[in-house]
Amino acid sequence: MIDYAARQARLMDSVDADTFLVVNLEATDRDGPSMRYLTGYPGFGVLMVTADEVYAYASRTNIDMASSLSPQLNWRILDWDYQNVIVSLLKEHGFKRVGLASRRIGMLTWRALESAGICDFVIEEDPVGAVREIKDADEIEAIRRATRITEASLEAALRAVRPGSTEAQIAWLLEREMRDRGAEGLAFELIVSAAERTAMPHHVPDDRPIRMGDLLLFDIGARVDGYCTDMTRVVSVGQPTEQMREIYDIVLEANQAGLAAFKPGVAGVTVDRAAREVIEQAGYGDQYTHGLSHGVGIEVHELPVSEGARAVAAYQPGMVCTAEPGIYLTGVGGIRIEDLLVITDEGCEVLTEFPKEELLLVG
Repeated sequence: MIDYAARQARLMDSVDADTFLVVNLEATDRDGPSMRYLTGYPGFGVLMVTADEVYAYASRTNIDMASSLSPQLNWRILDWDYQNVIVSLLKEHGFKRVGLASRRIGMLTWRALESAGICDFVIEEDPVGAVREIKDADEIEAIRRATRITEASLEAALRAVRPGSTEAQIAWLLEREMRDRGAEGLAFELIVSAAERTAMPHHVPDDRPIRMGDLLLFDIGARVDGYCTDMTRVVSVGQPTEQMREIYDIVLEANQAGLAAFKPGVAGVTVDRAAREVIEQAGYGDQYTHGLSHGVGIEVHELPVSEGARAVAAYQPGMVCTAEPGIYLTGVGGIRIEDLLVITDEGCEVLTEFPKEELLLVG
């Protein structure tokens, strides 16, 4: 059973405020991840978390759902005119220092809070996201189940790939397979790309037909019990070019170097560099256009990350992360190999098991 009170306590231990405000509203603030993590209810509403109590409000249309999914809390109705109601509630409770997540709060809400002048604000980037970095056993098990469903769905879809199939048809087949196997939904909009489009890391599948000799890239993930997985594999429909075989081997080596570097206490920039050096030494540094790793959990992209200003200083046991190096040749094609892992006391456990040791041939 999930200990939501412990999650709320860890949050309040991390912020210097009387209350932390979570706002998840229609068309404005969208902080469903924090709402779900702290209560089990992912819908529209407002939380005011304190060290001793949680004041929970759900929209009138969702009050029954909130009470059903999160019966440990006393849910109250949040009336329309949301922003002004939030100001009134803060005033009613008498909070003087209110914590906010700058990455999560909407402009309408912020303007209403700021103009009211009723309290001081403790603004941090994403305190709940920081607490969510380290997963417990139940969270990891949900991610593991999502991963198994994703892998089984890809295996089934590959058996159906034929020249003439379209990217969109294959993406829809994958989604059906995931749902038939028990996924509650997709972790993100599935990426299925063919031929030169594999060089576009975030291509949207369309009605382009698959041809013999095409590379086919799958960046896919199911969602189970609110938790995501994320995996990328590349196959070839018929025989690939020798150039793509060589690039595949380079990316695979980079993937393995990155995985070997993940250990407790190691910095994100260190694991990023371990994979990046392989690609740079092969002469493709400029064609590797993103970082190695991001966290995965309730959101498919969350903390920790391996590079940039927000790079994690030291990985810790329980963090779930990707390892996804890639090489992208514009107008030709791209290769990305993405695995999912969890940091352990000794190193890491790779959660993804789908074959990658060589460029698979299908069709």
